[in-house]
Amino acid sequence: MHVRISAHTIITMASVGLGLVLLIVILAEPRQAQSKSTAAAQSAGEGKPATGNQPVSVHLPPAAPAEAPFIVEDTETDSPGTNIVTRIVTFRARVGGTPPPALQWTVDHGKGYEPLTGATNPVFRIGNAQVKDSGYYSLFATNSAGSIHTTPQQLVVTEGED
Repeated sequence: MHVRISAHTIITMASVGLGLVLLIVILAEPRQAQSKSTAAAQSAGEGKPATGNQPVSVHLPPAAPAEAPFIVEDTETDSPGTNIVTRIVTFRARVGGTPPPALQWTVDHGKGYEPLTGATNPVFRIGNAQVKDSGYYSLFATNSAGSIHTTPQQLVVTEGED
């Protein structure tokens, strides 16, 4: 009987054998085996990326430290002291922080601050001011590091004429 073994078969068998040896070493000494197998992969690959079951190092940039929200531009409004109904009123504020804070405009009509539905941008506009809109407006900003309210601005709306 004559058996013929190709060079490819020998290399495959050697690779499987080396893989088993590495697996045994990894199971026996996980920390040392990983550095040995990483070094073996680097020397075998001559600087090429590791392939197959070889460990690969991934280097991620350090995460930015969390920073509580802070006021960049405090609450401003284009509103005069007293407004006549139907006037357009705009409030603005800017905040910073890491991660970027979630924003929510709030109003206090005398019973504590309440969120304004859908008002989650640095600019809040009342398109047709009514007496019921009178109150103190402030932007609330929050992230994983903290929260802050901007300085409240009063809006007074009355019946009358311009």
